[in-house]
Amino acid sequence: MPPEFPVPDTIPRLLGHHVRADPATPAVTWLDPAEGARVELSRVTLANWVAKIGGLLQDVVEVDAGERVHLRLPAHWLAVAWPLACWSVGAEVLPGDDTVGRGDRSHRYAGADVVVTGDDAEPPPGDRVVVVGLSPLGGRSRRAVPAGTLDAGAEVLGQPDHLVAYSAPTRASAATPGHDHAALIDAARARAADLGLRPGCRLATDVGPCTTAGLVETVLVPLVTGGSLVLLATGTARGSATGLTAERPDALAGSLRG
Repeated sequence: MPPEFPVPDTIPRLLGHHVRADPATPAVTWLDPAEGARVELSRVTLANWVAKIGGLLQDVVEVDAGERVHLRLPAHWLAVAWPLACWSVGAEVLPGDDTVGRGDRSHRYAGADVVVTGDDAEPPPGDRVVVVGLSPLGGRSRRAVPAGTLDAGAEVLGQPDHLVAYSAPTRASAATPGHDHAALIDAARARAADLGLRPGCRLATDVGPCTTAGLVETVLVPLVTGGSLVLLATGTARGSATGLTAERPDALAGSLRG
């Protein structure tokens, strides 16, 4: 029988539950051996980033509840905060890998109201396009941002530390295509059971947070278990992840599990 975890019925409530319970506990530890980088966020720090990104989405990008935000971000700690922020303002997340095989770039973002991409790729044309700087500490985009495209790093730190969603999601609000908040939380609980996780476990993975699998396994599994995440940067080979052992994970996922 799967272990029983205390699970609120929306993702923002789930995050808030853990922040109130123990704000100082590590939530995300990101390792990028190529950059010699290690970034650790406590629960309260992660929630602060979620609030600031949520404020950016609501007040600068003008995302309304029910709109669809396409996230194309690699395995970076900011890629954990962005889907949580989208869900916090009632937006639906379109994962970055749901466009595989759809052909040219003009069709990759069909159905999205907003596109969010990292500065590791050329942003698509469009009115509501956001570029996220992916240096170890975030910040401004490392490449020139086209006119009309928003550089998230130039705006996000000016947003409030606490988010008041204009239209907070309910358990039946769409979270991803085919899943409302309650169903996606249930999927994360099931995946946690598949991985054999117990409450408070530390999960290490290289699965990108903004992929279909990663939204469940990388973003939500640590939340439903009340545990923490060790995330390896995109492109990190298992053998080169020299800092992984020092992080003392309880379980491995993605290519680390093989």
